[in-house]
Amino acid sequence: MATVLVVLGALSAAYGILMAFLYPAGGFFLVWIALGATLIAAGRVEKIRRVVVGICTAAVVVAGVLGGMVWSTASATPPAGLDYLIVLGAGLRPDGTPSESLRLRLDAARDYLDANPETRCIVSGGQGLGETRTESVAMHDYLVQQGVSESRITLESRSTTTAENILYSRELLPDSASVGVVTNDFHLYRALRIAEKNGLAGAHGLAAPSNPLYLPHALLRECAAIVKDTVVGNI
Repeated sequence: MATVLVVLGALSAAYGILMAFLYPAGGFFLVWIALGATLIAAGRVEKIRRVVVGICTAAVVVAGVLGGMVWSTASATPPAGLDYLIVLGAGLRPDGTPSESLRLRLDAARDYLDANPETRCIVSGGQGLGETRTESVAMHDYLVQQGVSESRITLESRSTTTAENILYSRELLPDSASVGVVTNDFHLYRALRIAEKNGLAGAHGLAAPSNPLYLPHALLRECAAIVKDTVVGNI
């Protein structure tokens, strides 16, 4: 058991360090490093081993349940012919272009728009810390470069959270419009919950893929976000 804990701890810490280099935004990589240090300590100090194993076992069960909920919408596809798509913003690269996660969302939206020429699109995202322009402008430019007509794209440039993405985009929608929410697979479950609680109960999900290397990090973060939203009640 001690050796297993040390190995798991080393792997967790190494993954956290990798995430720190590849996806540092928000500092959530520190959770993996802290978990790694805790597991290594439990492997080496017998007095705390049983407590750590018990806590980690309970955490794994909870994360498994929440992860199953998150993954339940990970392959969602909307019906054809929706009136609008809302593409949720994500971080930009230092040069002001969409990050990997955001490009995947935009590519999924582009494919749907190509297949449904009457559908319009709202790109939603303000200017985050360290970003050189609003996410919505970067998203607009990317879609235009991909061949989507500017006349089909509406910009929402105030939002800084998923809840604000939904609230401010809803203000731009005609009454009774059919809507699809576009975001990455790991984020769609929570995004649809937020949509339901903020006036878009009938919204469909369009799940964009994500980088498999990033997926464990994203899933754990989403589980934590679901717990926070449930406790704080801010969705």
